[in-house]
Amino acid sequence: MPDRRRHEGWLIVNSFVMPLILCFTVFASVGFGVIAAYTVVFGILAAFGRPSRPEPVRTRLMLVPTQTHASGD
Repeated sequence: MPDRRRHEGWLIVNSFVMPLILCFTVFASVGFGVIAAYTVVFGILAAFGRPSRPEPVRTRLMLVPTQTHASGD
């Protein structure tokens, strides 16, 4: 008789613990998936995206350094 009560007690504890373990597993896997998706998206943007600040434009020289200015008469 004591063995049967002990077995029933474990069934009650098991019925309370298993849903908690299941909920924790679901929340942990969804959280890990969201973090992994953010990491992948930001990694792709960092690798192939345009920079947030454009590089300063260098002014181009209008004359080739060997040419001289033409003077008007």
